[in-house]
Amino acid sequence: MFGRDSPARPSMRDQIAAKRAEYQQSPAARRIAASNASASAASAGYESPAPASRGGRNIGGTGQDDGALADKTVEGQIKKSIRSGKLDLCSLSLGAIPPEVYTTLLGIPSEDLSSPPPKEIPSSDIPKGSVLDPNSTPPKGLSRDEERSLVFGSKAAPKAKEWVEPEELTSFRISENRLQRIEREIGMFGALERLDLSRNQLKELPDSIADLLRLTSLDLSGNSFTQLPPAILVLPALQVLDISHNAIHTLSFTNPVGPSEDGLAYGAGFFTTSFERQAQLKMKRPILPVLRSFNLGFNKLTVAGLAELAKIKLQAMRVMNLENNLFQGVLDYEQSGLDDKSMPILASLVLCRNTNLRGVAGNLAESAKVDLSGCNIREGTPQPQSQASSSSNDPIAPNPQAALDAGIKGKSEKPIPNPDMTLVYRTLPAATFDSEPLPVDFDIYLPSKPSSKKGHALVIWFHGGGLLQGNKENLPPHFRRLPNYPFPSQRGEEENVVVISPNYRLSPQTPILDILDDINQLLVYVRTKLNDRLVKEGKGENLIDSTRICLSGGSAGGYLALIAGLDVPKNCTDEEVGGYRGLQDKNGIKCLAPFYPITDLTDGFWSTETDPVPWKGTSVPHSDAKPHLNPKSPPICTALSGGPRSILYPYMLQHGLFPGLLFQTQKSIGYGLDAFRPTPLSLSIPHRNDLSKSKGLLEHVPIYFVYGTIDDKVQPMPITLKSFEGLTGEFTVEKVERGDHAFDEDPEIECKDFREWLGKTLI
Repeated sequence: MFGRDSPARPSMRDQIAAKRAEYQQSPAARRIAASNASASAASAGYESPAPASRGGRNIGGTGQDDGALADKTVEGQIKKSIRSGKLDLCSLSLGAIPPEVYTTLLGIPSEDLSSPPPKEIPSSDIPKGSVLDPNSTPPKGLSRDEERSLVFGSKAAPKAKEWVEPEELTSFRISENRLQRIEREIGMFGALERLDLSRNQLKELPDSIADLLRLTSLDLSGNSFTQLPPAILVLPALQVLDISHNAIHTLSFTNPVGPSEDGLAYGAGFFTTSFERQAQLKMKRPILPVLRSFNLGFNKLTVAGLAELAKIKLQAMRVMNLENNLFQGVLDYEQSGLDDKSMPILASLVLCRNTNLRGVAGNLAESAKVDLSGCNIREGTPQPQSQASSSSNDPIAPNPQAALDAGIKGKSEKPIPNPDMTLVYRTLPAATFDSEPLPVDFDIYLPSKPSSKKGHALVIWFHGGGLLQGNKENLPPHFRRLPNYPFPSQRGEEENVVVISPNYRLSPQTPILDILDDINQLLVYVRTKLNDRLVKEGKGENLIDSTRICLSGGSAGGYLALIAGLDVPKNCTDEEVGGYRGLQDKNGIKCLAPFYPITDLTDGFWSTETDPVPWKGTSVPHSDAKPHLNPKSPPICTALSGGPRSILYPYMLQHGLFPGLLFQTQKSIGYGLDAFRPTPLSLSIPHRNDLSKSKGLLEHVPIYFVYGTIDDKVQPMPITLKSFEGLTGEFTVEKVERGDHAFDEDPEIECKDFREWLGKTLI
């Protein structure tokens, strides 16, 4: 709060208004106003349009030039660059680099450009009487110059100006335009040190880029490149290269383009001598010899696509960014050219958001730090001791891919399949000014055999984590193997199922009803778009039979399966059911299979403070949980198992905060006196079962309910099981003796009884 002697800082609008007022009182503004008045008087009653400001904008209708506040124009920016050697043409909706850049700054005649501007119409071709005819009579009220100005956008026939030697261009920024190609003349700016071509529509660069021998920083992010441009590969001074947010699948350093004779002539001295020496020794020019920062994030690179990197050895590399690519399995540093021999002084390796990355192996430079947040690193996966991810003993955010450990160590020979595809089923707009849109996605596991005419049945499994943490990669091994298990069908043929493991938004940033809306939207996508998308991806036609769906999940995922798949009586009020009646369309939901589910949000288990949580062993400090508790933070839909957010569930139990965190940002439903806020009771399974019994809705779809006898991670099950008594419909309970929470994360577990039930119920 400001003190009495510290007035609040004026707003930006006030500052601009003050600046304009100051300018309007300046001698320059008064001279312009007097000139305009004289011109009006001389016209003897003829009213001409007020002169526009330098940027083409008329402030307040006064016709006065607003000086330093003029709009950004190509002409104005080129004039500035003549003095400063820095040219900024960002965000001007340009479809190409204006020819004036080359004619003014390089002195090239327009007709000699590789892409010359359109020629003016010869006077002999102008029809008589046209507005362009110099002998025609202009319409009343418009002068000849004004008439031509309306056609050409500027006063006609400007006098030729003498070309002035500009400062050498050292910085050129032309990002956020619509460029689809770059002219070869760009290579004539031999003194250029920084070039920003980001956020355009470029797919390639001209070979003349190789002539920019002094270029130290190049930004190509946000374009449409599918490979590294050959012309940048041997730039001798390039230190910073950003080619993120493109579509690069594989790195290739073959056939690099070297500088031309003109380029070498401009770089006379060290660069020329260096290249000549290499030519004399018949050496290959080194690839990116001094590159220190390389950003390849948000592309489509695979682990195999990095193989060429191992051949070039980027010895000067300090920061390597590979976030959000398509890495799967284990990334071997040595085979990918990231090890301590290839990059001996590497300080930072960014691998975050590679959700299918299961592990890393090999040795990095001693000082290197690795960011693996958002990856699904399996506990025990071989990786450098100094970079090993912190493992978690939290069984609520389990690491189902611990199966990989067993495979590597020889404990298990059972396959642990990776997903065949990852698809986005909804994209939510950015929640805050500085955040990005949120894509919510799912993994899909497909059978190796083709489907029958009606398609494969579908199992949708929701991950656990108390609706606070977890991710789609937590799918247990036996579910991953399910698509290739042959189910006998009534027709005597073998059938298979498809398995989907989705992400959904997490609390407390997302209220519970919005999480349930994600489940609705997932089913809408499955029914209306999934088969078409699989056809486009070449996976086959009619792959999914959306009339045969099983909803399943573990822990909080089991809760989602139950509350989405169970009906509630139509004569219940919205308030009684918390504003949620299950899936909007339950057609095709044939059965439910909750594993060790959260069911009763009102159970005393959740409100009892337990510090520390017995299975955690130590208290979770508030400072560790605080970054994840801010409800105003942008929503997320995935949290790394064993990552920073994995302490949120034990912290919640430690302080008895569940299910309050789920309802913290939940808004009221309805209006006026009819408005209400959903309560934990209204969204609890036992309460909804009691409503069904009291109001005559007794039947439910077949349910397979699984829990362990020593599970102390969720509420006890007796009250929930009793609530199903009196309802009709198949209700099978598998009580696993000595079974703990997430017992089926063991790769040896097959859940044969569940599999047999699924074959009879769904197939």
